[in-house]
Amino acid sequence: GARINKAEARALVADLVGRLRDPDFGARGHSIGVVTFNSEQQRLIEDLLDEERRADPSIEPFFSDDRTEPVFVKNLESVQGDERDLIYFSITYGPDRSGHVSMNFGPMNRDGGERRLNVAVTRARHELCVFATLKPEQIDLSRTQAIGVRDFKHFLEFAQRGPRALAESVLGSVGDFDSPFEKAVAEALSRRGWRVHPQIGVSAFRIDLGVVDPDAEGRYLAGIECDGATYHRSATARDRDKLREQVLCGLGWAIVRIWSTEWWTDAAGALDKVDARLHELLKTARAARAEGNRRQEELAAARAAEMVITAADFGSSADSEESRVMTGMCETAAVFVGPPPSIGNTGDLFAGADIFQPLKPKALGDFCEADPATVVTRIDPDAFFEPAYDDTLRAMIRHVVEVEGPVRDDVLARRVAKAHGFQRAGARIRDRLVALAQTEFARSTEPVGEFLWPHGSTPGTWSAFRPPSSDSVRPLEEIVLPELQALARTVRSRAADGEDPILAMARLAGLQRLRAPSRERLEQAWAAETGPLTSAV
Repeated sequence: GARINKAEARALVADLVGRLRDPDFGARGHSIGVVTFNSEQQRLIEDLLDEERRADPSIEPFFSDDRTEPVFVKNLESVQGDERDLIYFSITYGPDRSGHVSMNFGPMNRDGGERRLNVAVTRARHELCVFATLKPEQIDLSRTQAIGVRDFKHFLEFAQRGPRALAESVLGSVGDFDSPFEKAVAEALSRRGWRVHPQIGVSAFRIDLGVVDPDAEGRYLAGIECDGATYHRSATARDRDKLREQVLCGLGWAIVRIWSTEWWTDAAGALDKVDARLHELLKTARAARAEGNRRQEELAAARAAEMVITAADFGSSADSEESRVMTGMCETAAVFVGPPPSIGNTGDLFAGADIFQPLKPKALGDFCEADPATVVTRIDPDAFFEPAYDDTLRAMIRHVVEVEGPVRDDVLARRVAKAHGFQRAGARIRDRLVALAQTEFARSTEPVGEFLWPHGSTPGTWSAFRPPSSDSVRPLEEIVLPELQALARTVRSRAADGEDPILAMARLAGLQRLRAPSRERLEQAWAAETGPLTSAV
């Protein structure tokens, strides 16, 4: 009744503040904005952010008006014209205590609602992160004709499942019964308690009858194909009997076929068969959902254990225990990610795994941050800790080490965790990835951590320093010492007389400020390569 979603707001703010505290994010100089559907949720998120700013002054510069693009929180009415690199979208709407979802989505229900939605989802330059307690299948398009609500449902499907959702989008009923036969079947199923919609539009097809899943009004349990008008319009028997069903099954449909000859000779028997098949599908769907919920609960518990963040992690005190624990309090849809980029012959896959061959390590040049999502065709956060997922994780690990290596093990864990949508790579996630990486890659240990070395390299020896690109400045403690020694060699060969070599190294490393720990690490690299600094230098 308050038009707010507290759990969603807390989860969103926890993720946002985690980004602001991440040195990698700060080094990239990216900006952040938050879009909400209404002003009440906007004020709630603003209040939660104010609490975090009081608890941790280190994030205050991101909100300063002196910043070119400070963090903003705006609602749908006021965000038009604003852009940020990263946009958080708080959906706010969700089921009530009984699980019922109203089809009233405010501006989405009115004329032009689709344009308002378009404004909200086009504010991000690089990344749009959606937080929702509302699942797309809970939106029943048969209860509304609003174009904005239809687009809203498909937007949530895309956020949750990526580009594949576009091909699988269901347009709902797009016409009346195509034949008396279809109408008779629908009426008989309705008497058995099933909700049936005629002429369901999906991709380039129409399904004769769609049976609504009784557990989710916005999802179909099965499609029923009758040998009616659509069937007879198909050019060949193969089109009628095989191709349509193959395509629809590929789009995720369970197809039940009813033959008119069987219906006319024994309607009761044919109805019993269909009814029994629908109950089997419902039983299977419920079992799959129960298993999925169990795995989600286990993963949420694991994430909660990973995401306990003490005040010492941030160098500041926290106001309460609640402010020191960030838990996944609602479902978060995936960041929008397009299909994997072209990386050569994608047909040459690892056997038995949804994995592309990793990119070959390129010749040393500018440092480039690896994106492990580009070398796999499927990312499943729920399967992260399962042995069957090892091959997928190995492919992602291999890509990060070959592109960024020598790479510190916690940086590797951070890259792979981010690709899975995890807010933080804690000990359990890190241990799983390191255990897999150690079976393939050589290691070296320094006071700042353990580094994994790419194939073809010798631990302890590195030929050249990789300068940062504009958005990939690395903290010095994440650069292996031999690479910093290579930087020292470069500076020694180029430095002008009287120039401080440490400042020259810092400048080439892309640092804007040289703090004491960073100076100490550069001095260590200089001493290891050229000998200790003297007053004459």
